[in-house]
Amino acid sequence: MEQLTQMELLQLEELLRAEELAVKKSDFFADNCQDADLKKIFQESSRVHQGHLDGLLGQLRSLNGKTATGGSLI
Repeated sequence: MEQLTQMELLQLEELLRAEELAVKKSDFFADNCQDADLKKIFQESSRVHQGHLDGLLGQLRSLNGKTATGGSLI
């Protein structure tokens, strides 16, 4: 499979960090929210961003020829 350029790797790293931060913030807001409807929105936001993060990590692992076995690459 084709290798990524240095610029592409930097952009991917930025995307990974942004998604990771979005998960953490959504979890924080859900944990500290009193309104049940807002809590559900924040929990769904966390799930969506975690899915994005998992997808990006899966793509990166496939490019590196590794299996998706958990752990953070960032």
